[in-house]
Amino acid sequence: MVKQFQLYRWLRFLFLLISGIIIVIKPTASVNVIIYLVSSYIAIYGILSIIDGLTIKKATGENNLSIGLGIGAIIIALVILAVAKILIKLVPPLLGIILIINGINQFRDSHDTRKYVNVTPWLDYFYSALMVVAGVVFILEPSRTLVLIYQLVGVILIVLAVFEFINSRLYRN
Repeated sequence: MVKQFQLYRWLRFLFLLISGIIIVIKPTASVNVIIYLVSSYIAIYGILSIIDGLTIKKATGENNLSIGLGIGAIIIALVILAVAKILIKLVPPLLGIILIINGINQFRDSHDTRKYVNVTPWLDYFYSALMVVAGVVFILEPSRTLVLIYQLVGVILIVLAVFEFINSRLYRN
């Protein structure tokens, strides 16, 4: 079991590092590669889970959750291949709408709070305006904002890979 845990940890490390580097270096050209990489990662996890489940069943004679989780992971991997491109295109406009709504709500809440406290919340108003402007930019320039978000995700994946590597060194047996 500890050996499998280490294998999963190294699988996560490689996935995070490779994905992060690809995204940061070539954000627009890497979308298809990342979709296949994510789908492959989930499928490999599913296969390993099925193998674990069958090994446990063979050793104990009992059914376990690993086989079902493995089959579910393989199904999710196939669904990702089918719908990922559609969902990626919807992210910036949806985020834009959410930011505009949150900006308006923040402004309204700040204005309502002003009735009870005799202080003008200029920073809250400024923050609200920035949220609305960011929302409008997300809606009007979805491709540029998607690339920016995508690159940020790439950097975060690289940082997570480093943490995964450090944890693998700390928790090895």
